[in-house]
Amino acid sequence: MLDSKVMHKRKYSSFLFLTILIFQCFFINKASADHLSIALNYKIAEKSSIIIEGYDRKFYFEEKEFPLFTMNIEANKGSKSQDINLGSIPHKYIGIFAYIDLNNDGQFSLDFKGDPAEPYGFSLNPDNDFEDISYEDIVFDMNLLNEPVKITLNLKID
Repeated sequence: MLDSKVMHKRKYSSFLFLTILIFQCFFINKASADHLSIALNYKIAEKSSIIIEGYDRKFYFEEKEFPLFTMNIEANKGSKSQDINLGSIPHKYIGIFAYIDLNNDGQFSLDFKGDPAEPYGFSLNPDNDFEDISYEDIVFDMNLLNEPVKITLNLKID
């Protein structure tokens, strides 16, 4: 006959295992961003760099806090292409912000009026000119994407 302490340990272990398994199933995003990549074709000043940040919340972008990822690409002479795979980021919505850091301070610079002083692009902004960012539902919904998406940023400054 089995000891009651052994049975309680087995029940507790089984319960703990199932709880952890169920908990993990809720937080695994099955539609990961394997098919989203950024293609860069750039020709910028030699001492500048391109900084790409990914955000999943509007207020994080506004406060410039907690990006999902930050990539700093040092400039070389000439044009170059580079693919960045975002497959390791398990978020449902991703907004991408890219700018050329002309003064190499590692931050997006604004002038005295609060307007951008460095060239930038943002995936949530439907307009290409320097207007206020329009936060509409133009982010990438990974559940609805059936085909690979490639974002091309053409940044040319001499």
